[in-house]
Amino acid sequence: MKKGLAAYLLGKKKFVIDEFKIPECRDDEVLIRIRAIGICGSDVHYFLDGRIGDQIVPEKFIIGHEATGEVVATGKNVKSFKEGDRVFIEPGISCGKCEFCITGRPNLCPFVKFLGTPPVEGAFRQFIAMPEKNIVKLPDNLSFAEGTLAEPLAIAVYGVRLANFLAGDTVAILGAGPIGLSVLFCCKNGGARKIFVTEIIKERAEMAEKLGADTVFLANQNDIEKMIIEYTGGRGVDIGFECVGKQETITQLFNVSCIGGKAVIFGIPDKDEIFFDPHLLRRKQLPVFSVRRSAFTTEIALEMMNKSQIKFSSIITHKFSLEKIQDALEIVSTKSNGVIKAIIEP
Repeated sequence: MKKGLAAYLLGKKKFVIDEFKIPECRDDEVLIRIRAIGICGSDVHYFLDGRIGDQIVPEKFIIGHEATGEVVATGKNVKSFKEGDRVFIEPGISCGKCEFCITGRPNLCPFVKFLGTPPVEGAFRQFIAMPEKNIVKLPDNLSFAEGTLAEPLAIAVYGVRLANFLAGDTVAILGAGPIGLSVLFCCKNGGARKIFVTEIIKERAEMAEKLGADTVFLANQNDIEKMIIEYTGGRGVDIGFECVGKQETITQLFNVSCIGGKAVIFGIPDKDEIFFDPHLLRRKQLPVFSVRRSAFTTEIALEMMNKSQIKFSSIITHKFSLEKIQDALEIVSTKSNGVIKAIIEP
């Protein structure tokens, strides 16, 4: 019985490295030697709280879902991949049969098996078997670490599309973590007229400038709502993107979005309830979009990274071995050491 190593989360804030049985390929599956996994905000929620909403981590569980790797074996029915191919792993295994799957919204599939979401074990390990339909080839010019960024970037592409973003729109991006910077990358490449970004961490604010934001406000030093309204001539922005998941930024989102504009929520709140002024939304006739993962945008994200003149991979600031995953999550969860995006390389 062949074994590999995996990082198991033990409830809250504690990892242990242990062996696991390397799975065999089913007929329609691909066995992948994982080479890089990005640490996502949802991983931080599981690390700190042991849960996201009603999704509770078991006593010993593998999280993680932003993964790339190398094909080491294929099932007999697999036609599109061969040993040695460099690939990105789509983390959501949708059923393909429900009303959402057949209408092109597999991200809403109620039967989805999503890596690292209980009870489906995730990608912080050395090997994984996945259906052929969940594998995408990496462009030759992208490294394994760079390829992991396709997952958060695909979410950003999906959310920007959901809001019907148009070239020439003005946007405000509240929060410059990996998702906020992914939204910035999309809007910059898509021809936004003005991009305002807010952030409290200096290194992230500087990265937003590097990726092309027109104006970056340090949220702990400025009245964000007042500044954005002033900079837009009292109008507000066409689209506001909330990328933090805090009550304060959600309130700001609705206030800086213009009359007839749009508001998009990417952030995952750490509390089960948030509050807003319904009269403000009604008077502005402000549609609110909540983003649920992504659908059919991964290849677009990979192509954007591969072709853009903006080096999006510069958001990768830290790399860790699998054995150092405890240190990695401590740094990411506290947003210390200048971390923006951290990668595990098992």
